[in-house]
Amino acid sequence: MPIEIGILKLIHILCLVYWLGADLGVFYSSYYLVNEKLSRDTRINVSKILFFLDQAPRISMILIFPSGIHLAKSLGYLNISYSMVISIWLIAISWLILVCVLHIKGQAVKKLALFDYWLRIMFVLGMSYVFLNIVINQPEYIWAGKKILAFTITVICGLIIRKKLRSFEPAFVSLIEGKDTAESNQILKMSIASSRPFVVLIWACLLFNTSLGLHLI
Repeated sequence: MPIEIGILKLIHILCLVYWLGADLGVFYSSYYLVNEKLSRDTRINVSKILFFLDQAPRISMILIFPSGIHLAKSLGYLNISYSMVISIWLIAISWLILVCVLHIKGQAVKKLALFDYWLRIMFVLGMSYVFLNIVINQPEYIWAGKKILAFTITVICGLIIRKKLRSFEPAFVSLIEGKDTAESNQILKMSIASSRPFVVLIWACLLFNTSLGLHLI
């Protein structure tokens, strides 16, 4: 196996492991975060663990795409130029830096958060076009097209989850400040609960893409 392929496979597999593994941790921790029977300090400590773990899926999502595209090109499953592959890597690295800055700076860079949101929208539109182009003009590359579509769905799910959690932040601030009420706790529960089905859908897409990658389907 060429060293290039081996490194790409390692990156791709590690991204899957950290994405799914950390996501499971976040999913499980969320039940403790919204548990009113636990003390405020306990719930805040759980949130710190949850927010830290949540960075792994965010980083993995960004890196799994260029590594997958690079692999597909190198193995003959996708008909694009290497200059395009390099461009995708550069965009991904820039996006990764943006996500890390958002994690470190938080509310101090709200405009960057908005930029990140619209970047994801543009990504979804772009990848939808790529998928349709493969279906219509390059059906021999439909294997890669299916993987691109499934990945695009995970990004859409992430956007929906972000919308579902809009009411979470003010309710969580109330908890931190010790001003939480039955209403704010209910908002925490409902916002988290409404996002869980889309988390599960992300897992299903990851399972689908993994099965495709292993040629099980």
